[in-house]
Amino acid sequence: MTFALAVLFAVSASIAGPLHDTYEAGETLDFTVTWMKVTGGTARMTISPHDDAHYRITSVAKSGGGLGRLFRIRDEIETTVAREDFSTIKIVKSLDERGDKMRETITIEDGVASRKRKKIRKTPVPRPIFDPISVIYYFRTLELAPGKSYELKLIDGGKLYTVYGNVVKREQITTPLGTFNALLVEPQMASAGVQREEKLFIWYSDDERRLPLRIRTEVKFGSITATLNKVTEGVTASDPPPLPR
Repeated sequence: MTFALAVLFAVSASIAGPLHDTYEAGETLDFTVTWMKVTGGTARMTISPHDDAHYRITSVAKSGGGLGRLFRIRDEIETTVAREDFSTIKIVKSLDERGDKMRETITIEDGVASRKRKKIRKTPVPRPIFDPISVIYYFRTLELAPGKSYELKLIDGGKLYTVYGNVVKREQITTPLGTFNALLVEPQMASAGVQREEKLFIWYSDDERRLPLRIRTEVKFGSITATLNKVTEGVTASDPPPLPR
């Protein structure tokens, strides 16, 4: 797919406006997760101040219900970002998928991302640099309108990607929280000129909150969709609630 960049990525000095107050107070977002339209788990994302210079963002997803008994999954990601430009400072990823466990830490300092897994891998990165979780929050702070596109750099698994955040269209969607006017953003990722196969779609509320109402990933074996079902001010726990019986 080819496209033109309508707007080049630009970094403001700090997060401003209503979202600044939201991030300062802390926010908890709860999601229901479905695989191929079958409810299979829950997820929770949080953001809160870490200290005077950083925010802490967490994302925890776990399987539940009938699918949870067949496929036990618990994925945890914690990322620390700078308040001044939302650039990622540290990522800790712990994945447990059907007993296959993986832990990875990426620390970014002086323009180098050091990934520690079984071995240490170093990758030069620019600033600002984002990660797959922080970029969801950063997009909320941008001016989103159909036709706009933002270019930024992202680190994932020790690999550097260029991300093109394309604002595709406005449309209405219905969630457990009600019916919203939404903006569909399709981030496209490429590394060394090769586009990543997975497709990501994010529907943000078309208001000053820019809530991520729905997040969908399309992969070879189907699609995984997280739909927002609850928004809470503040952060008391990073673990998502279980699926209701």
